[in-house]
Amino acid sequence: MERPFLGGESSGTGARRRDRHNRSDAIAFGSPYEKAAALVDLAEDGIGLPEQILEQSNFQNAAKFYFMLIRLDFIWVLNYFALIILNFIEKPLWCTNYSTYSCNNRDYFYLGELPYLTGVESLVYEGITLIIVVAHAFFPISYEGHRLYWKDPLNRLKVACLLILVADILVYAIYLSPVAFDYLPFRIAPYIRVVFFMLNFRELRATILILAGMLGTFLNVLALGLLFLLFSTWLAYVIFEDTQQGTTEFTSYGTTLYQMFVLFTTSNNPDVWIPAYKDSRWYCLFFVLYVLLGVYFVTNLILAVVYDSFKGQLAKQVSKMDGNRRRILEKAFNLVDKDNRGFIDKQQCILLFEELNKYRTLPKISKEEFELIFDELDDSHDFKINLDEFADLCNAIPLKFQKEESPSCFEICPSFYHSSFSEKFKGFVRRPIFGYVISFILVLNLFAVIVETTLDIENNSAQRVWQEVEFVFGWIYVLEMALKVYSFGFKNYWMDGQNRFDFMVTWVIVIGETLTFVSPEGLTFLSNGEW
Repeated sequence: MERPFLGGESSGTGARRRDRHNRSDAIAFGSPYEKAAALVDLAEDGIGLPEQILEQSNFQNAAKFYFMLIRLDFIWVLNYFALIILNFIEKPLWCTNYSTYSCNNRDYFYLGELPYLTGVESLVYEGITLIIVVAHAFFPISYEGHRLYWKDPLNRLKVACLLILVADILVYAIYLSPVAFDYLPFRIAPYIRVVFFMLNFRELRATILILAGMLGTFLNVLALGLLFLLFSTWLAYVIFEDTQQGTTEFTSYGTTLYQMFVLFTTSNNPDVWIPAYKDSRWYCLFFVLYVLLGVYFVTNLILAVVYDSFKGQLAKQVSKMDGNRRRILEKAFNLVDKDNRGFIDKQQCILLFEELNKYRTLPKISKEEFELIFDELDDSHDFKINLDEFADLCNAIPLKFQKEESPSCFEICPSFYHSSFSEKFKGFVRRPIFGYVISFILVLNLFAVIVETTLDIENNSAQRVWQEVEFVFGWIYVLEMALKVYSFGFKNYWMDGQNRFDFMVTWVIVIGETLTFVSPEGLTFLSNGEW
């Protein structure tokens, strides 16, 4: 999704300025240096308002609505994931064709243990997600305006998919009503949900654009491979027409084409040409040459062309991103260059760096270090930064520094939290040896999982004991998580992506194992026997 790099507070600025140092307030209300810093922030992320909006007179109002959309990003993300989840928990339409057996009968239809929603529940679920999708799809009109909104092909595609989705839901609602038709062959909504998911994530869209740009080159090289296969098939069919190979394997051109295609993958090599080899050993030269050309030349040629095309399309995207970055940095430069001198001096540049320091929540950087950064930007050594030099700002300054650690919530008890015992304990948790201990526990847990799974396959009653052992391991991981939160503070703990992953996985596993341990017979979906 289009998420900003930062939405946090500035470091060391005080509570009275803390609520102002975010992008939206800076662009709408801040000083020229704050606005310029916010634009540099946007340029570095590659995420921001459309270029046309930056030039309009209502830029400040548009910025407010844009950042309102960004603040609600977590709702949009959860909603699109909910759309994908619906594909797995809505009951398939073909289930209604079976009167004797239901899809809930897992012995007849092996569909796993996922709970299915009823038709009404699925419709309500889909209706709620549809409302959020509509809100997200049309929200950009508030800051882009109708003209720019409909000019964007992506927006038009989203609206088209949205209309198809609404029509499909209406047809499905009529189908569920008792007075309408009683047969619905298929639904297109599950496929549209996947399309919406791809359209609303920047990385997926970029990948699709790269693949679309490669399509022409891929088809050309694919045609070359197909031509090689067709020509080789014709040669094989003609050469072996009156031989044992022709009467047993290459009986027709279509059959020969299929066998040669499989031989291209070496799956039937050398079985397919054994009859020809029995007639004459010289016949093997044809098949060996075919395999060598197909596997070591044609296949590598296809791979090389596809890879080269991928690099070319990727370079185009990078070039486009650099162009957008330069345009945004140019606007930031003009904000700092209030007198239109065509350059900014050292003092102006340092003021901008100070604002960047606040926006990026960096550790305190001295003024001497700011001057070193200025010297790095000043290629002409005239103590002035022109527009071309300023365009290298994002490359010259490593903006994505490690964020300064936030105070822990346990600071409310400083006498205990900073006591000698507590400091030693936190130091132990922060040291690598603590990670080694957890890694050793993970190895033991892996051994327990292997033993428990083996006993489950053998239907051994001792499996219950090892399930209890796994239950204990799960809570050990919860304890590890709690110790890290205590030592680092929750905000600092959550800043690490690996910690976030461990947090989610640990709680999912522990909750599942706890429910299974408490009621192993009543919760079939959570019980290990069906996994």
